[in-house]
Amino acid sequence: MKLGVDFGTNRTVVAAADRGNYPLVSFEAPDGATPDWFPSLAAVCGSERLFGWDAWHVQTDDSWTLVRSIKRLLEDAGPPTLLDLGDRQAPLLELLRGLAQALFTNIRECSNLSVRRDEALEVMLGVPAHANSNQRFLTVEAFRAAGFTVLGVLNEPSAASIEFGHRQRQGKSRQETILVYDLGGGTFDASLVKLDEDVHHVIGSEGIPTIGGDDFDQVLADLALAAAGIGPDARDEIAAAAWFHLLEECRLKKESLNP
Repeated sequence: MKLGVDFGTNRTVVAAADRGNYPLVSFEAPDGATPDWFPSLAAVCGSERLFGWDAWHVQTDDSWTLVRSIKRLLEDAGPPTLLDLGDRQAPLLELLRGLAQALFTNIRECSNLSVRRDEALEVMLGVPAHANSNQRFLTVEAFRAAGFTVLGVLNEPSAASIEFGHRQRQGKSRQETILVYDLGGGTFDASLVKLDEDVHHVIGSEGIPTIGGDDFDQVLADLALAAAGIGPDARDEIAAAAWFHLLEECRLKKESLNP
């Protein structure tokens, strides 16, 4: 089975190749919902590890340390990189592999796909346009170790331009140059692509790794706390569970904005 995986900062989205169509894969969430995304989330408590929806479920439990936006941590990381989690450390690659393994298991057992027991999961991985060789290597290594057969990696905005070229330019022979941007949970990426019939030439790609939905949520949370008269000292006393609720409320309000 061939899949496309957009390993996002906050959410991982999977699409299946099905006879020329590419439907999104939906997953079974703890609350009974079936969202078409999987949380890019890890949780640590002592020697225990939880990933994906299991980690999402314990976000309000202060005994667990949440590792959010793990994708952002890969830029300066290597195979031996350790994350400081309060009173202990955890290998970053171990957490990344665990997250990929949880995605692998959920695709097979808790999604709307019918996967045979002996069927390989072949994936194309989307990576940020600015991703360096370390980020690409660690991502591919984690997905291979989890059981996926990695066919290759593709810059995320370039992938969007290819989709546009196939869907919107059928029968067109005129050459076009388009700029595609991808504003995600943790990064802002852009690719300049020349489309010539069925050929796609990526002229250039660039990205900013510190602008995304995470940052907007944090700004909204800071504005809300300031409006409530909660100063810097009091903010340091806010429990992790309360921060989670505040950031979730900010995210929901942000995503409900419309013209």
